[in-house]
Amino acid sequence: MKKLYKVLAAAGVTGAVALAVIGGMYGVNYYAGQKEARAAIAETKRREGIVENRREVSYGNKMLGSIDLSGMTAEEITTKLKAESKAYKDRKVKVTVDGRKYKFSMKELDEKIFYKASDGTKFQTGDEGKIAEIIVNMDKDRDMQEQYNIITGKESPSGYSVKVKCQYNKKKLEKFIKKLEENHVKAVVNSRITKSGVITEPEEGRSLKLDKIKNGLKEYLQSDKKENYKAEYKTKAIKPEWTKDDIKKVNTVISEFSTSFVSASSRGHNIQVGASRINGTFLLPGERVSFDKVIHDGSDGQSFQAAGSYLNGKVVQTEGGGICQVSTTAYNALLLAGITPARRLPHSMTVHYVPLGLDAAISEGVKDLVVENKYDVPIIIKAFTEGNTLTFQIVSYKGVLGDYTYKPRSVPLSSLKAEAYLDIYKNGKLKESKFLHTDTYREGS
Repeated sequence: MKKLYKVLAAAGVTGAVALAVIGGMYGVNYYAGQKEARAAIAETKRREGIVENRREVSYGNKMLGSIDLSGMTAEEITTKLKAESKAYKDRKVKVTVDGRKYKFSMKELDEKIFYKASDGTKFQTGDEGKIAEIIVNMDKDRDMQEQYNIITGKESPSGYSVKVKCQYNKKKLEKFIKKLEENHVKAVVNSRITKSGVITEPEEGRSLKLDKIKNGLKEYLQSDKKENYKAEYKTKAIKPEWTKDDIKKVNTVISEFSTSFVSASSRGHNIQVGASRINGTFLLPGERVSFDKVIHDGSDGQSFQAAGSYLNGKVVQTEGGGICQVSTTAYNALLLAGITPARRLPHSMTVHYVPLGLDAAISEGVKDLVVENKYDVPIIIKAFTEGNTLTFQIVSYKGVLGDYTYKPRSVPLSSLKAEAYLDIYKNGKLKESKFLHTDTYREGS
């Protein structure tokens, strides 16, 4: 103040005039400050008004798929969500196979449609209002200035996005694929020879790329595609590999083996029944037969009788006793044809009708002789009895063995143990001795 007086005095202003000047200047500053304060208050109210006006709408950075939800009310967002999910619910699937059409709605396919938020939260259809409230209220708990900065672009709002997701029903899809298979897929039927000697007619098959259809539908049902699904497929013809002319060539006995038995006995009866059941078994290349299953198949109406069989080192009377001679005789005939079975097991005790180690036991559900046709042409397993002789023949194409002959050989190691080999000859000269197995038997009591 004193300094101001000095300045005024130096300028020739003193007394009452100087006091008036000083007072005026003070007044100017006071009113300027008041004005500034009022302006600040007005600005605050203005900003509060802007924030308040956005209270019912969402801030930026809010998305529904590719749809920007910024500035929308909860009601508007709810409408958008429902419309978006409805687009998926309204989808249709049409698959055409050989001109036959199959149509399904998402409801018929039991398609599950839901929402998934960017924070990992899943919402079901019907939760649209809940989702909308979350979006609208996001960032509304921040102070007024921060919200104002968000509105004016000085700060970034929290990001939040929602996507409609689809999940297919595995069982429904499998059921549809199964239906296509039943309606359009047909197994090829090759010509065969029945047990009665009749050559059957071949039948053309049809194939369909079921995996391709399934994968295409699966991909669509889980995608974000809104358009309907359309796909067209055609079946493909499969020609029989074996015709009647091919089967007619199965007319040459390539091996034969016989054993002796007493036909007029219960055991003999069982051998004859077992042989009749296996007789005429026809195998295309790669096909298998289980002697256990075929011989124990009683659909022919025949019954086994009680006869001697092995059990725990003893000979006991059981229904079907003796049928192991059927499988054993077949085993040797197969070896003579160069066919080593896929499965073969020995008896528990020695048998008298083949050399030691060259037997093959049958016990229902326990022991089996499983034969696979390893040739590239069909074979027939023939079995028959004449008097007291059981004979097995392997029939196939003429010349299927080429220059080879096969002879099974037993090498006894003791009275209860033996090794078995298959000697392979070419043009009469031994080329290889193939080891088959080592068997150890127990003494009977």
